[in-house]
Amino acid sequence: MIPRATYRLQFHKDFTFADAEALVPYLAGLGISHLYASPITTARSGSMHGYDVVDPTRINPELGSEEAFRSLALALREQGLGIIIDIVPNHMGFAGGKNAWWQDVLAKGEASRYASFFDIDWRRKLLLPLLGEPLSAAIDNGAIALEEDDGSFFFTAYGKNRFPVRPEDMVELASGEPGTVLALYDPAEEAGRKRLQRLLERQHYRLASWRTANDELNWRRFFTITGLAGLRIEDREVFEETHALYFRLYGEGLIDGVRIDHIDGLADPAAYCRMLRARFNTIERPSDAL
Repeated sequence: MIPRATYRLQFHKDFTFADAEALVPYLAGLGISHLYASPITTARSGSMHGYDVVDPTRINPELGSEEAFRSLALALREQGLGIIIDIVPNHMGFAGGKNAWWQDVLAKGEASRYASFFDIDWRRKLLLPLLGEPLSAAIDNGAIALEEDDGSFFFTAYGKNRFPVRPEDMVELASGEPGTVLALYDPAEEAGRKRLQRLLERQHYRLASWRTANDELNWRRFFTITGLAGLRIEDREVFEETHALYFRLYGEGLIDGVRIDHIDGLADPAAYCRMLRARFNTIERPSDAL
């Protein structure tokens, strides 16, 4: 069914699939043909819009379970309504260290399975211009620290941003007692700061001041938002993995179409649209789907 009129809902932790389902009778009374939903995939924790996706392979648990989304879709279908969802093929968010693909790239560099998923120039270390000051100053001021959680070591910046340690260094760190290891890298001591600096210099990425971004950045971001990394969606593997959830939901009759966010940011928007349409056309749908 071609959409006749849509009603957009902005999902977030305070407005969930269950909240939307309660509105279905009201929506049906308006005469719309489709509900138009903001992104439903897992976004940065607490996101109020959902466009900073950190995991496109699963539904955002802050919005409800997949069963809750299924319940909403079926409630809409009972009223003769469909659902269109926003998708974000251009970029992913990584703020807070919750993007498993990006964290794997930081930990393993070009050896990561996901190294080719992002638009990165690997002739230099991956630049992370996320500090409020040069790295040396941040270390001296105690803004950078090595921390440990359940036997796993990682760096933190300003107590919130988390960066992985490469596997080779992780093995060395994990061989000692956590308390002793952390004491060796204590930024309150000059020797600890020097060890911390040397350990950071061995990583596949380079922490730097945000002021270096415009001149030194070696990966594509979304506009000038450093927390959003561009995806190489033109690569077939990236395309399939980032869209697998959408294709499955469409095949199960739970969604009836997609709206593409910032298609203008893609390398070849027209080619992407052709690939997406062709892929959807290969999917068999339930007989009672709209």
